[in-house]
Amino acid sequence: MRKPALLLCGCFLGAWTLNQAAAHDLWLESEADGYVLYQGHRHSSHDGEEIVPYDPSFTRRAVCLHADGRAAPLPLAEVYPARFAGPCDGLLVEVSSGTWTTTTQGTRNQPPDGLTGVVRSWQTLETVKRIDAWSESMQQPAGDALELVPRNDPLALRPRDKLRLLVTLEGEPQAGVTVAYDGEPRGVTGADGLINLRIRREGRQLITASTRTPADEPGIDHVLHAATLHFDLQGTQ
Repeated sequence: MRKPALLLCGCFLGAWTLNQAAAHDLWLESEADGYVLYQGHRHSSHDGEEIVPYDPSFTRRAVCLHADGRAAPLPLAEVYPARFAGPCDGLLVEVSSGTWTTTTQGTRNQPPDGLTGVVRSWQTLETVKRIDAWSESMQQPAGDALELVPRNDPLALRPRDKLRLLVTLEGEPQAGVTVAYDGEPRGVTGADGLINLRIRREGRQLITASTRTPADEPGIDHVLHAATLHFDLQGTQ
């Protein structure tokens, strides 16, 4: 099992703050014939622009998940906002904002080459997953990136019910990963990569996780992995 570089809550919160400062929430809105990827703060518990544009090259992979276990790759969008054809019972999209570098003058979305006063540099890889219908096949990861995998039907839950989640990276359970609900850290995965979260309310549910691993590229300190899972209870948006 690949172990995350951060195993203690106190250490993780530093990475969590770093991630939140450089990124925005991700979610997939449904349309009549498919889905649209957005980022911003429409569903956030903190302030910020409701919708934040991104470059089309932001998207790296998209998979349409079906209740019968099929996982069909989808073509990537060439324009903003990224749209993906449906229907899907679930949809997983992998994105990356590239390389970030913190210098003594601030943080920039570029590699450290040519910059002075470099403090640290990292790459990002994120997933966002939407679930609209449940089947046992949804209990398995759909890719190698960091992913939040429900172990019980999230669509059948009501407030105060518990959702059991598995956090995976490269398809393997990840221990010591802090998971947040509505932007608030709620706990850390156990040795088996599992965590239980209590649902607070109806409506859109937004669950996130983040960890980091050493980078293979010279000059880059680490890879920051993030994952978002969202679903709607009682059909609300």
